[in-house]
Amino acid sequence: MSGAPPYTVEARVGRLIEARVFLLETVDDVDAYIRVLAAAVARLEDGALGVLCADHRPAEIYTQAVTDRLVESFQIMNSRLSRVAIITGVRKPTLYMQLRRITREAAYEARQVFQIPEPGLTHLGSALTPAERMRAAEFLADFTER
Repeated sequence: MSGAPPYTVEARVGRLIEARVFLLETVDDVDAYIRVLAAAVARLEDGALGVLCADHRPAEIYTQAVTDRLVESFQIMNSRLSRVAIITGVRKPTLYMQLRRITREAAYEARQVFQIPEPGLTHLGSALTPAERMRAAEFLADFTER
């Protein structure tokens, strides 16, 4: 993806943090991604916990070094996020299994991995306001699997 960022992280509505991951090739990429994510959480009002909708549908399988760092980073972020939905897409079953393993190793029940957006939105729903739920649905609808 020449010229394109390896990920995007935005907080547009309330406590919802939207992340779309295109490419995490190195440990440095993971570290930069987590720094941006942590900064988005830090900007929330009154120290509120974030609710992360992480769209990994554009991504591919991660290397072992990247998966190890993701586990460490997820563990660090556990205390900053009240709920997390990671979406992998149905066309990438190996990425789905890999992220489920990473999530299991990070040991945070409020972080779940889904192949399709709807169950992920349901998972996030109880932690979101109506406006945040609407924005999460819009965010996930903005991407079309190829």
